[in-house]
Amino acid sequence: MPWRLFNRKTGKALADVITLADEIIDDSTPYTIFDPLYTWKKKVITDYYAHKLQVPVFLSGECVYKLPELTEIREYCRKQVDTIWDETKRFVNPQKYYVDLSKKLWLIKQDQIQKHKNIGKSYPKV
Repeated sequence: MPWRLFNRKTGKALADVITLADEIIDDSTPYTIFDPLYTWKKKVITDYYAHKLQVPVFLSGECVYKLPELTEIREYCRKQVDTIWDETKRFVNPQKYYVDLSKKLWLIKQDQIQKHKNIGKSYPKV
């Protein structure tokens, strides 16, 4: 489940986080984000709110999503772009925008990498 974390004071996006479907980001408590490649790079986020980026379209085979008018879609997109810091949107030397994995999802990913690391290495060369 993709989430976006916003600074409460500025309304600007701080990071995106991908979690398992059953995980909830509790924005009443500090949340630690970390670089999935360089895990020692961590940042504790406080004074933020979390917003789910995905909404159900179909449930039990029934369409539950009401498609907005084109003008509403355009306005939503404009507002979302405004939540991104100018330093991230600049063309020259842009600031990195963080898309992290939840700790639980990251651990599952690492486990799968380790399990499948040696697949194919035991086959004899032809």
